[in-house]
Amino acid sequence: MITSDDLYLVIDLDRCWGCRACEVACKQEHDLECGSAPIQVVKIGPEATEDGLSAGYVPVMCQHCEQPACVDVCPAGAIARDQHGWVIASGGACIGCGACVSACQYGGIRQNRTDCGISIVKCDLCAERRNMNLPPACLQHCVGRALALLSGDLLNRVSAGRQRWSAGKVVYIASSWCRLGAGFGETCPDDAGNLGLEEQI
Repeated sequence: MITSDDLYLVIDLDRCWGCRACEVACKQEHDLECGSAPIQVVKIGPEATEDGLSAGYVPVMCQHCEQPACVDVCPAGAIARDQHGWVIASGGACIGCGACVSACQYGGIRQNRTDCGISIVKCDLCAERRNMNLPPACLQHCVGRALALLSGDLLNRVSAGRQRWSAGKVVYIASSWCRLGAGFGETCPDDAGNLGLEEQI
């Protein structure tokens, strides 16, 4: 079983080129139709650099926050943080009010409308797969190997000398920091600017 309190989903932005294989794998794993997916690759740019035009890609999903706002606002108790720190939703308890969608500042929760009603769609890091000692679908199918499940010690080693940001169990690392917007700005250089990721999600 792939579970640990000291386990993080690490996203190496230097290795992501926006192929969206993670999106497809996630939808297939969770048997989702066209529309919202628990993971969405957002394009940043293009922008002019010394070497010409450059664009970045950021896989956006539930950040599995240390202090998840979605848990606090859910009137049905349909979202909870488990013993390992992953934020898990119970689809059967969801009443479709959308309070969690509004509360999440990272765009990590979306609503899925079907003939059966409205439910939320969010990353649970493929809990069923981890219970069978299998990696999350997004990680397994990432062509650029931009995703990894790492212990805290190994995370510190691979992120040494690089930029690093997290709100919880999902950690973004990059050698040259992508300008992610106000929600991600705390660890960006002072001159990083703001590309407004939260407006593109």
